[in-house]
Amino acid sequence: MRNGCVVLKRGKVFQHPIEEHFDLGGGAMIDLETSIEKKGHQKEVVRIQKELEQFLSKEEARETAMQTYDLVLDVDEEIDRILQDQSVTRLYEYDGLFFTPRGTQSFHRAFNGIHILESLSNSRIETFFRGREKHFALKWFLEELGTHLWEVKVRRMNWEEFRSLGILPPAVISEIIRDVQSRRRAKEPPPPLSPQEQAFFQFYEKQFYEKELLQAVLSDKC
Repeated sequence: MRNGCVVLKRGKVFQHPIEEHFDLGGGAMIDLETSIEKKGHQKEVVRIQKELEQFLSKEEARETAMQTYDLVLDVDEEIDRILQDQSVTRLYEYDGLFFTPRGTQSFHRAFNGIHILESLSNSRIETFFRGREKHFALKWFLEELGTHLWEVKVRRMNWEEFRSLGILPPAVISEIIRDVQSRRRAKEPPPPLSPQEQAFFQFYEKQFYEKELLQAVLSDKC
């Protein structure tokens, strides 16, 4: 705190009376409603905090909500870096959920901040915490959120280095394809998939399932 202002861990300063930022009766905690920058995020973060209070103390719920907010800001920064390259917008359509190569049915999952927050519905938060030990539930919750940040970081780095938004560099995918093709030509029975190959195919199966599920939900709303 400096000069009557509150400084959050991301270095943002808010010019409001101290009483608006702190719950003076609850141990001088930051008020989320006055500390969230993006108006589109504020409602969702406050909702998430209130739902977390069903399973965590108020302090833990507030801290977890702020960790969630920090993470989605990092996600938005990574996506903004990708979209700054005009060739990305020329080659791909981006709807806040997926990068879709123009004229194809393939896709690359990349939820932006507001869609990550909206995906944390009250029922989904309950799935993480209901009937589970708090420490492990919280770890699972944050790890699942961290997957979104990991994905967009890898996509951004692969785009900058290989001009590809895929999780695996094109050279790795090509090597897998060549290996499969050579074994087919030799009529050799394929060996069991390695843990890395299993993770690769499971990842894309999960993405395809989530996209199909999301499209079904959106069509129901329409």
